[in-house]
Amino acid sequence: MLIIENLTKVYDNGFMALDNLSLEIPDGQFVAIIGLSGSGKSTLLRCINRLIDPTKGRIIWKGIDITAATDDELRHIRRRIGMIFQQFNLVKRSRVLTNVMSGRLGYINPVFSLFNYFPPQEKVRAMA
Repeated sequence: MLIIENLTKVYDNGFMALDNLSLEIPDGQFVAIIGLSGSGKSTLLRCINRLIDPTKGRIIWKGIDITAATDDELRHIRRRIGMIFQQFNLVKRSRVLTNVMSGRLGYINPVFSLFNYFPPQEKVRAMA
């Protein structure tokens, strides 16, 4: 479950991107975040994976307080959270599966990556 409690983000220039946001998203639920440009969608996502720190509030994922996580804990958390940025950073000439599998390079034998080989169980996981 993802729990967000009283999340606020105020940038250095005084702009309040998030104002006391609270929500709960149960495991397995799909959620769409929609809104006008500048309404805080990207800020929320960046706070969830701690690319930026919120000004106040807490983000709890699977019982772990992300806002209080150490660098080592955060690295482990980020390995479990998938995020595609607005600019995508995908390799256009690669297949979708290859782009997805690139996110798993840290989990496979480095020799396999030289030959663009991913174990079958990794491909099954990527397509789930």
